[in-house]
Amino acid sequence: MDNINIKKQVKDNILMFVADAVDKPTLQMLDTAIDAEFVKVEMREITTLPATVERTIDEENKRILNLFVFKKADLAEGTLQAYLGAIRRLLTTVDKVLTDMDSIDINYYLRQYERGHEKKNQASTVNNERRFLSAFYTWMRLEKMVAENPVESIPAKKVIRKPIDHFAAQDIERLREGCVGKTGLRDRALIEVLRSTGARVGEIVEITQDMVDWSTGDIMIIGEKGGRYRAIYLDVPARYHLRKYLDSRTDSNPSLFVSTKAPYATLQRDGIRAALKVIAGRAGVTCRVYPHKMRKTLGMDLKNKGVDIGTIQEILGHASPAVTAEYYAESTPNTLRGVRERAA
Repeated sequence: MDNINIKKQVKDNILMFVADAVDKPTLQMLDTAIDAEFVKVEMREITTLPATVERTIDEENKRILNLFVFKKADLAEGTLQAYLGAIRRLLTTVDKVLTDMDSIDINYYLRQYERGHEKKNQASTVNNERRFLSAFYTWMRLEKMVAENPVESIPAKKVIRKPIDHFAAQDIERLREGCVGKTGLRDRALIEVLRSTGARVGEIVEITQDMVDWSTGDIMIIGEKGGRYRAIYLDVPARYHLRKYLDSRTDSNPSLFVSTKAPYATLQRDGIRAALKVIAGRAGVTCRVYPHKMRKTLGMDLKNKGVDIGTIQEILGHASPAVTAEYYAESTPNTLRGVRERAA
């Protein structure tokens, strides 16, 4: 092992050893201090010591996963768990050390994953699993734990893209009619905020009342994906119903949405999803109702109004224009109908 890799491995081992015992600022200071000292020395592996006990497959994989979690501490929790879930599922199928797996092992696992347990997984679901594994092995390659990413040579499955699942205007109105009873003010505010901002559900959870510019409706947030600042917008109806809900509250929680019972905790992702299902049940809405569908609806509304892809990308906070184009570049029945009507 060369000098650079030995230094890196020693540094990682030290940081992982103390990671659970110190806070993040202290860990960052230690990281800096180690770099400052290690740059002054050369290291080499001693091969004359008595033979060390080899780690078992499970022990070695656990070490790699712990290092991954440590190095990727800044990832969004949902993203990190998605990566870890894919890796752990791989390990239950292929009993090898992660550094020893090749494209044949990965391909075998993905075939098994596609078969599923009770029903076959869709191509898009398999592609997501492949993407998670590829991201993990790209990290391993950059960490010089493997020479190449074994997932890269495995092609993604062809996906027949379905029409975007979004709410029709009458669905939104019916959901509004379902905002009644004890939670009616909160439910209506939630519907309007999701509809107007198109924000991801995790982004809504992180918004506090002092972040809202009530004169313009702007809210500056850090995007859940990519960690970049962007402005989301509350239109007049959204501001009206949110203000009405906030004025009705007697708690001191700064979050936009809270539970209806003491201690009035911040409404988390699952709470928001559950609230929408209750609203849909009251309103008799039979289509699928979930927070991200509001985001898709905003994107489709913008598309149907002729907004260009670049602007839609900015509003929705997509990191890449390719992501926006994948969903919103193609003409919709509404836009094609409008062109035909204007050309008639």
